[in-house]
Amino acid sequence: MLFMVLVVAPYIRKLPMRDKFFQDIGKRYQGVGTFIVLPLLFITGILNVHFLIGISSLLDIKSPYVKTLWHKLGMYIAVVILSLIHDLYTGPRSVNNPRFRLASRIIGLANMFVSIYIIYLASKLRFGG
Repeated sequence: MLFMVLVVAPYIRKLPMRDKFFQDIGKRYQGVGTFIVLPLLFITGILNVHFLIGISSLLDIKSPYVKTLWHKLGMYIAVVILSLIHDLYTGPRSVNNPRFRLASRIIGLANMFVSIYIIYLASKLRFGG
């Protein structure tokens, strides 16, 4: 996401056929990111919970570790929802519509910031919650 925002997008915005390039990149990587990586992250997350603390420990809401884990799961759900909206609704409609283009950009940036926050929560969990 950072590579797209910091490297690819500024370069493509200078090109005459920028909308087509953004659409091509979106089509190429949407399936990988949204439909392969996100489910894979969920599966590996469940396996980590199972092997690190046990699934039954998820009900111990008083534990700081479990609180952080639930918060991280909520942020993961937010990323999934934002990704689906971006990839399936605003992104395809952004070619000839400035409102959808702006919405797509805002949703993409929000998704990136939520993902960075998830990385923070993951490092917090790594050090005890």
